[in-house]
Amino acid sequence: MTDAGPSGREVGVVFERMLDQALNSQQVRDALDRAAGVFSREQLRTRAQEARTAITAAVAVEYQAYVRARSAVTGPHGPADGARRAAPARGAGPLLLLPAAARAVLRLRVTRRGARSAGGGRTPADAEADAAADVARAREVWELALLERGVVPFLLGRLEEVLMRERGDRAGRRSG
Repeated sequence: MTDAGPSGREVGVVFERMLDQALNSQQVRDALDRAAGVFSREQLRTRAQEARTAITAAVAVEYQAYVRARSAVTGPHGPADGARRAAPARGAGPLLLLPAAARAVLRLRVTRRGARSAGGGRTPADAEADAAADVARAREVWELALLERGVVPFLLGRLEEVLMRERGDRAGRRSG
């Protein structure tokens, strides 16, 4: 997941969106409050941006699954109309997918499959819709993994390091 190639811009855009979501999460905001005066939100953002390659590497498996699903729809040379339709709308992130919504998607897919079975088979439009849904699902899985296993742990780890260093400095001043 480097900047080279057609997906580099996409990775950057998704990374920035997940970074914003993480920085706005209650967990990270609370940790920033505990580190008040020692580390700012912008310092944390800068550290994450500098470590983007390492952070995104933590979810390489999910990213590759997304790329494979997208390539099955668009071919190996980049997004076509199907992939653009499959991408989530701007502002809709993986955190917005609620269990009510998940059940509705599953119900829709089961209903669609039942209708195809009763109707005598799959049409090309059905196959395209299924492939587009697979791309959207793979993208959501990648984005959620980037947020939960990449960005948030990185941010919390940097804040914990700063707090531990600060505690060590205070302990050293008291004993010295």
